Amino acid sequence: MTFSDDSLSFSTHHTEEREDVLNRVLAQELGADTPLSNSDWAGSLYAELVSESALETYLQKSEVYEGRRWINIPEDPSHRSELNEPLCRVINSVVQHFGPRKKKASREAVSVSANSFKFEPIGSTKHSSSPDIVVKASGPSFSPPKGARLGFSNVAACIDTRLEEDANNVLNHLSEMAIYAKHMFIHQPNRLFVRSLLVTEKRARLFHFDRSGAQYSHLFDIHDKPHAFIRLILGLCTINERLLGLDDTIQWIKGPGGRRSRGTLRTIGPDNAIVTYDLDMDQIPFIRTNLCGRGTTCWIVKNANGQRLVVKDYWVVDNRPSEVGLLGEVKGLRGVCQMVSFEDNRARTKDFRGDTTAFKSDAFQNRTSVRIVMKAYSSSIENFRSVEQVLAALRDAIAAHKTLLSRNIIHRDISPNNILLSTYGADKGDRGVLIDLDIALKSKGPVSETPVDCRMGTRMFQSIMVLKSCQLTPDYLPEHDYLDDLESFFWLFTYILLTYTPNGHRMPSDDYRERLMSSWSHHDPTSALLSKWAFLNSPSAIRESQEAMHPSWRSACSTLFLEFREFAHEVSYEKERLIYEGQEVLGTAAPDRFSSLRSNVDEHYRRVIRMFDAALQNVPEVRVDESVPGPPPLNSSTSQFSSSDIVALDQ
Repeated sequence: MTFSDDSLSFSTHHTEEREDVLNRVLAQELGADTPLSNSDWAGSLYAELVSESALETYLQKSEVYEGRRWINIPEDPSHRSELNEPLCRVINSVVQHFGPRKKKASREAVSVSANSFKFEPIGSTKHSSSPDIVVKASGPSFSPPKGARLGFSNVAACIDTRLEEDANNVLNHLSEMAIYAKHMFIHQPNRLFVRSLLVTEKRARLFHFDRSGAQYSHLFDIHDKPHAFIRLILGLCTINERLLGLDDTIQWIKGPGGRRSRGTLRTIGPDNAIVTYDLDMDQIPFIRTNLCGRGTTCWIVKNANGQRLVVKDYWVVDNRPSEVGLLGEVKGLRGVCQMVSFEDNRARTKDFRGDTTAFKSDAFQNRTSVRIVMKAYSSSIENFRSVEQVLAALRDAIAAHKTLLSRNIIHRDISPNNILLSTYGADKGDRGVLIDLDIALKSKGPVSETPVDCRMGTRMFQSIMVLKSCQLTPDYLPEHDYLDDLESFFWLFTYILLTYTPNGHRMPSDDYRERLMSSWSHHDPTSALLSKWAFLNSPSAIRESQEAMHPSWRSACSTLFLEFREFAHEVSYEKERLIYEGQEVLGTAAPDRFSSLRSNVDEHYRRVIRMFDAALQNVPEVRVDESVPGPPPLNSSTSQFSSSDIVALDQ
């Protein structure tokens, strides 16, 4: 395996540096605890693919297994690369013997070192990695990468080889396999789970990845247990896409060169009958790149009348309030996404895992696949083309947020990916649309019953109190309220002013801007907190930020920026002042310390919306000087700084 992080490349002799990078990958993607499966798990998989008698017949006649060992695999290799070609011969022998004779798909194990393997870092993914062996695949869900014959978009499974002396270095192996799995989820957006193998000259270990995380098997002897080894080979090479870990309700038809020419998505329609939509091949799917978590993927489809719809697939944790239920409650509300139909309980991660009862309580959390079909709007607010368009979209999104609150719902994830532009010429109230209620909270009036949590939402746009949650003991944790979201709107507005020109082009690179955006999206919430607190309280922050803006923003939005900043400052300062009040005895629950602040809920919304209305009235009088050059607008719905980590892919 070759491994790189940014511009650094690591070979096996850079052991400490390489292991440090791998451990960081593991912590970021999977957390602290990945369970070891029970001893029977790997051997119990794929029993339906081949009978015991058929396995015995193959082993007796095989030219690659003799005398109770795989004779192609060297007994005492000096380097792991000596295992690659012999192992490919074993795998291909098994696939050719047991595979169907007539087939529209193919599987072939190939050594990556002998083939050109295309790797492309995606979004904020800077780690690059190529496995030793891949199962090259063709079929409905696979397509070769542009400009290459082999890449993560057309492999069914990844296999790494190691010497037996390195077989027990499980954390490093897990990290490497996690990188492969991450990119398979990205390049195969209809993936439900990924499985990979580690093979030495004597033993093998299976790794499994899904949206709940990962697990791995015990090492087992491939020579003494050839039946289990063959079944795993057949499972990782099966042409049954559902069994392989792919969602077969999404299918593609190939054109010249194996490229996808059209596709379909099958789901439940508004009349509860099965319906098949055409994928809009001109619109690439949007994919959340985190390996573990919601795994949100959005598809643009067309119904029989040519109407565009958005299909959102994601994985929800058990006992989490249903987004489907919340979307049902907001039916007909202006400025809020509207649901057409839904399909829940599509798949469960616990059904991919075998027996999970022996896992530690915090080592596995089941997630269930949910599909929601929604009305299509335009693109992300980051694709605005004028001052008026972006201000109107933000204004109407804030108004929609107030309407949500009237239905006792708090959004909790205000970010550019969750505010869409409406179609050109939309009426007031519909010019910006709030989407994505999958971490929204039910509330009692202006406050939820759920404490602020820096792990929820998009880091760059989190409020100061949400970021401060990492420092507070449970006794002092306040509940997430509407003011946290209103403050998030301020950070989003400021981000747009600093990152874009008034006509939606990217601003040229600037040290101040890069530094500020990086600190706001820092993985450490305390670092982001300190940066935002300084931005709201330092007198120099006003001058520095306005100097970093395009000059025409200053003429069009200076008053709005200063007033909105003052509002965010007042709220954050008052919460900071009140956070420790009212607790007479240390260790006892504190009363609702922010009730006096929240009693002005209507006035808070009126005040912020009036700011935007005044700025919008001023827009026709402001001549926007667009002569300052900027790079062309991005094709993606996200920006380089967006910490929501969503990417768009070629079909």
